[in-house]
Amino acid sequence: MEQITLRKMREIIGWNGKDGDGIFSPGGAISNMYSIMAARYKYFPDVKTKGMAAVPKLIIYTSEHSHYSMKKAGAALGFGSENVILVKCNERGKIIPADLEAKIIESKQKGHFPLYVNATAGTTVYGAFDPIDEMADICEKYNIWLHVDAAWGGGLLMSRKHRHKMNGIERADSVTWNPHKMMGVLLQCSAILLKEKVIYIK
Repeated sequence: MEQITLRKMREIIGWNGKDGDGIFSPGGAISNMYSIMAARYKYFPDVKTKGMAAVPKLIIYTSEHSHYSMKKAGAALGFGSENVILVKCNERGKIIPADLEAKIIESKQKGHFPLYVNATAGTTVYGAFDPIDEMADICEKYNIWLHVDAAWGGGLLMSRKHRHKMNGIERADSVTWNPHKMMGVLLQCSAILLKEKVIYIK
C-alpha cells in the first residue's frame, strides 16, 4: 500500500516513469535531508565508502526565506553551514533567479561544485512559491540537482485552481511533500519523492 501511494504521488507531480522512488519519513526536515543525500550520492557515489574527503567542496543553494532544515542538513551532512548559500528574494518572498545564477557562477569561479538547488513551494512566513520553471532552466544549464520543498504547499498539486503555483515541479529531481498538511492525514507524515532511483545500498 505504501509503494502504491508513493507511486500515485509521483504521478500527481508529473513523473510518469516507473523507475522513480520514495519513502515516508517523520517530517519535512528529514525528507529534505534525504534529498541532499540522494543528490550527493548521484554525483559522487564513492562518498558512501570514502567520505567527504573524496569530494570537492559541495555547495547548496536555497532561498533566504527557506526552511531552517536546509542549513541544518548542510551542517549535519558535513557540507558545512557556510556552504549553504542563501539566495535573495523579491518583495513577495520569491527567490530571484538572476541572483541564483550569479551565486552559482561565483561558486564555480572559486573552484567549488554547485550540487543542489532548493526551490520552496510555500515558505513558512510568506507562503511564497519560488519560480520553479526558471530555476529548473538554471539547473539544467549547470547540471545541478533541483529539489522542491513542497512540504507546506504540496497539497496544491491536487487543486485545479491553484496548481499553477507549482508549474515546473515535474522538472525537479526530488520533491518533499507532507500529507499531514492540507491532505487530511492526522499524524506527522512526510514523503521524499525521487524522479529516478539513485539511492542504492552497496
